[in-house]
Amino acid sequence: MQNIPLVTMLFIGVNLDFFVILLFLLQKYSFKETLLGYELGMLFVFGVSALAGQLIQSFIPEWGIGFLGLIPIYMGIKGEADDDEETTSHSRKGIIAVLLMYLVSCGADNIAVYVPVLATMPSTSIIITMIYFIILTVISLTLAYFFGQLPIIKNIFERWGAPLSRIIYILIGLFVMIDTGLIKHVIQLV
Repeated sequence: MQNIPLVTMLFIGVNLDFFVILLFLLQKYSFKETLLGYELGMLFVFGVSALAGQLIQSFIPEWGIGFLGLIPIYMGIKGEADDDEETTSHSRKGIIAVLLMYLVSCGADNIAVYVPVLATMPSTSIIITMIYFIILTVISLTLAYFFGQLPIIKNIFERWGAPLSRIIYILIGLFVMIDTGLIKHVIQLV
């Protein structure tokens, strides 16, 4: 790894906003489900950035990525799933929900930030950086878990967690659609 402070700041910078979302996700899904979804999302984004970040920008206009914003909006409108579903099904749904939330809220921005940094690294440094990011993901999720266990935070989530998370999902979706220029593009078409 070329520069530990640089890649540490890179990870923190692109995942800081997701830390707040982790607080909500940990109230809804188990630590294991959240960890697996978060790790899979981070690894996917990292892999795309390291291998094909430039190609994505060539084939898909930035505004096209904005359609991904519909996923958290749907999750926010739909709300809670039925509680009588099987545990394994719920577990998979939790992992997929966290994965999708990470990809939608962080994917495009993280790719845009990762690509220039990773493009300057040799292959061995990229692999070491990926392993380092896996460790940082576990650390950030653990911090979010313990922060979410503080009595005042726990009380807020118990009382307002479900409606707040639905609102946040919808806002994330709208932000993605605005940030990628999708809404501006649609307005120009009309």
